[in-house]
Amino acid sequence: MTIGIYIIIILILGYFSIYFRERWLRLKFMKPLTWLGIFIHESAHAVFCLITGGRVTGFRVTASEGYVTHYKPKVPVVGPMLTAMAPLAAGLLIMGSLNYFWLKGALDLTSASIWENFARVILSLNPLNWQTYVMLVIFLNIGVMVGPSLADLKSIWPLVALSFFVNSEAIARVLALMIVLIIINILLFLIILFFKKIMFKEVLAR
Repeated sequence: MTIGIYIIIILILGYFSIYFRERWLRLKFMKPLTWLGIFIHESAHAVFCLITGGRVTGFRVTASEGYVTHYKPKVPVVGPMLTAMAPLAAGLLIMGSLNYFWLKGALDLTSASIWENFARVILSLNPLNWQTYVMLVIFLNIGVMVGPSLADLKSIWPLVALSFFVNSEAIARVLALMIVLIIINILLFLIILFFKKIMFKEVLAR
């Protein structure tokens, strides 16, 4: 597959993860667990805006949502696109650094297959290993970290179109792993929602 297909999958899953969390999982206990992803997402927008000549006029991150207001970057065309794509780029950089320096390669990058990566990550989750719990926190954050807003989607379509002409095995491996992390993120959200509904039914039955 070309890089563009991987990116399209990431954008769709990331957007769905954000929508799912904001629409169905506004739970108190989840807010501190997903704050990091919101912070990284909005910080990436702000940093890339400044790099491309824009000026940030507002920045707010809470445990449940965040936003950045800014003037349009001075670098024409490319500036707004890079600012919109910033959370994905920052997410990849942070994930790669975290995996290399802290998790000691716990997340493998030997395959560009989404399903092979999925099986490998699931099988690597050892409840007796501290890395597993770090990874679970990452899973809860990854969707909101790299997922685009509707405004982001409107700005990045030219870059996404160009990515369909790029073939790189190394980049494909990274993106395939990112897709797997977002899939697991959504699965965790579904599990949490399932238990939420069960607990709600128990409360009503009392």
